Amino acid sequence: MKKTITRFSLTSFILGIVAGSLVTTATGAGTLGSFTFRDVPQGAYYDGAIGEMQGLGIITGFGDGTFKPDEPLTRGQAAVLLQRLRNDVLGIEPQVTFSSSSRSSRSRTRVTSSSSSSSSISSSVSSVSSNPAGLLRFTTSKFSADEDKVAKLTVVRTGGKSGLASVQYRTKAGSAEEGVDYEKTEGTLNFAANETTKTIEISLIDDANQEGDENFTVELYDVAGGAGFSSPTEAELVIEDDETGSGGSSTTTNGSSTSDNGVFIFSALEYSVDEQGGTATIRVLRTEGSVGTVTVNYTISDETAQSGKHYQKVNGSLAFNTGETEKTFTISIEDNSNIEGNKTVLLTLTAPAGGAVLGDRKQAILTIFDDEVVTYGNGMFRFSTGNYEVEEEDKFAVITVNRISGAKGEASIKYSTSGGTAVAGADYEDVDDILVFKDGESSKVFHVPVKIDTISDGDETVNLRLDDPTGGATVGTPNIATLRIY
Repeated sequence: MKKTITRFSLTSFILGIVAGSLVTTATGAGTLGSFTFRDVPQGAYYDGAIGEMQGLGIITGFGDGTFKPDEPLTRGQAAVLLQRLRNDVLGIEPQVTFSSSSRSSRSRTRVTSSSSSSSSISSSVSSVSSNPAGLLRFTTSKFSADEDKVAKLTVVRTGGKSGLASVQYRTKAGSAEEGVDYEKTEGTLNFAANETTKTIEISLIDDANQEGDENFTVELYDVAGGAGFSSPTEAELVIEDDETGSGGSSTTTNGSSTSDNGVFIFSALEYSVDEQGGTATIRVLRTEGSVGTVTVNYTISDETAQSGKHYQKVNGSLAFNTGETEKTFTISIEDNSNIEGNKTVLLTLTAPAGGAVLGDRKQAILTIFDDEVVTYGNGMFRFSTGNYEVEEEDKFAVITVNRISGAKGEASIKYSTSGGTAVAGADYEDVDDILVFKDGESSKVFHVPVKIDTISDGDETVNLRLDDPTGGATVGTPNIATLRIY
């Protein structure tokens, strides 16, 4: 029978070679692959191996931020990985070719230096090492706005701000149509010396059609002035239909309601369950109001998990009476003896009725842990990234905390702000509180309020910290992060 080598299986093999050799380079131990690549499941049995190899610079993933762990590995890809391993073990300096600041630099390569060698850098991308002119990117890969508003997308310049720099931008149609749902927009952003943020404004076209949310893309290209690109250079803009909903209420970008009937959200961004657990319990919250009887539908759909094989699909409706603020539904989980890694299910809230609306957490992910390869425990708390960003105009920063390697039982973690170059009370408000994770909840958020001032003081930083876990959970890396205020 022909056997196929996947990307994660070769990564595990390489990790064994590195562990058995006299390598003195600083590895990425403690950093997980899911911290870097969005398609590496948290807690997967190869999560740590991918993170460590990325830390060594032996793997870089793809330009869209994915690793594709389940895809077959070609002979060419295997040769490149083994060459990087040889260079790292023997201390051979790889040949590096830097490209000009062109559209090819939009591809992304993660670069990590070691004590004995530099990381491999693709000849088709610019180096992400220190650049005095800086790197340009969107602050996030997804923005949203009501269809009767002007959408504002922020582009930042990080890592350097010396001299003039510019970048061009343009809109590209998606489910939203140019000239029908939004006005075609293109132009140039010019950054003066020491300038670190610019805004793209796009006029949205209001109509009376009930057509649901639609989207289109905004692209950055042709950077100039010595600057380069970071990621993301493309952003999705979701136009939220103000005709959708009940009684004229609409879904808002910040989850606020137009009445006292409430806002429906999932209690967490992500949930998890052991495949031996039998059922997963999902909590739906009614926030910001509880007047009247309201309902909301929920749907469950396959992602990497398959209905009937890994779980039993159920769709239904939840009814909330006056004063009721929490309801649950359950999903039956199927156990098997196959070694196939963790699987995911998409959860969605739809069709609110009775005057309530949907909030910003109307979708969530359920991860089914494969008990043949992963031990499902009380979990480990860590930040979703070591660096967060926010604009003063946003009023608050959203900070995500993940509970990885299991979410058995209720657990909590303390979060706090301190220090940095930003001034508490003037640039932001200090926070010091506790996040409580119910059984099965694996990703939640807290907010750091930021203040608008009239002083052009550039970007400022706030230190974030996680400590004092309870419920048998532990603290992982990163448990210290930086919030940058623009």
